[in-house]
Amino acid sequence: MNSSLFVYFRRIFKLLKNPSFIFLTLIGNLFIVLVSVIFYYMERLVNLSMHSFVDALWWAFATVTTVGYGDLVPVTIPGKILGIGLMIGGTGLFATYTALFANALLGREFVKMERRIRFMNKSISETQEGIEQEEEQLMKTIEQLQNSVEDLKKKLDTK
Repeated sequence: MNSSLFVYFRRIFKLLKNPSFIFLTLIGNLFIVLVSVIFYYMERLVNLSMHSFVDALWWAFATVTTVGYGDLVPVTIPGKILGIGLMIGGTGLFATYTALFANALLGREFVKMERRIRFMNKSISETQEGIEQEEEQLMKTIEQLQNSVEDLKKKLDTK
């Protein structure tokens, strides 16, 4: 197996064991189940497309993932409001998951890149300081040469 692929799998496995990820997963799924229960009791008597709690659970997962198949839609105003809230919450939930996965896969790469940038900035600063010192030395040398030229001119003028 490719070593970089192995590194990514190891990072994902580490993420799956991360307490933040586990907490987010549990809270997110509990939220979806809770919304499913609420939706089921709000719509079960008026929504002809819903036959069981599993249908409500299906609707909640389809809505929170923003897939929204359309095979089951809310027919009551409170059900539609609940659906809107679930869509917004689902977008936030999946944005958080995306950020966690991106950080797990690329976080170390960004840290390495940041170190390289700091090293390069330090090198550039040191180089600039060296150039400034060289420039200062050159200016002194030029000034000494100008003084020598003036002294020679004075000596030539006096003769």
